[in-house]
Amino acid sequence: MRTALFLLAAILCAQPPAGRPPLRDRAAAGDPDAQFSLGKNYEAGRSGLKKDYAMAASWYRKSAEQGNAYAQASLGILCHSGKGLPRDDVQAEMWFIVAANGVEKNDRDTVVEMRDSVAAHLAPEQVAEAKRMASEWKPKKTP
Repeated sequence: MRTALFLLAAILCAQPPAGRPPLRDRAAAGDPDAQFSLGKNYEAGRSGLKKDYAMAASWYRKSAEQGNAYAQASLGILCHSGKGLPRDDVQAEMWFIVAANGVEKNDRDTVVEMRDSVAAHLAPEQVAEAKRMASEWKPKKTP
C-alpha cells in the first residue's frame, strides 16, 4: 500500500500544472529551459526516465545552442567526462568559457573553476582554440 501511494504521489508530482504542456512537448517545441530540464532528468534518471547520458547531452546541446548558460556548463561537464558523447576537452573548455559569460553571478565562480580545471590540462594551442571557438559562438534562434 505504501509503495502504491508513493508511486501515485510521484506520478501526480510529475504532471505539469493545469494548462501547461508536458515538459517533453515544451522541449520538442524549442523551449530552452524545458530542454535543459529534460537533459537533467535524463542525466539523473528521474521523472520516470532511465539514466541516458547521450539523451542528456542531446537535450543540453539544444538548450546550450540557444544560449542557456546552465545547459552550456552541463554540456561542458559531459564533454569533459566523455559521458554520452566522445570526450573532448577543447569543446568542454569552449562551453565553460561561453557559460561563464552567461550564468548568474552566484554561479559564475563554479563555472570558472571548471573552466580553469580543464584548461590546466590543455596545451596552450588547445586553450587558444577553445577561446577562438567561444568568441565566434552565437546563439541559434528557436525553430
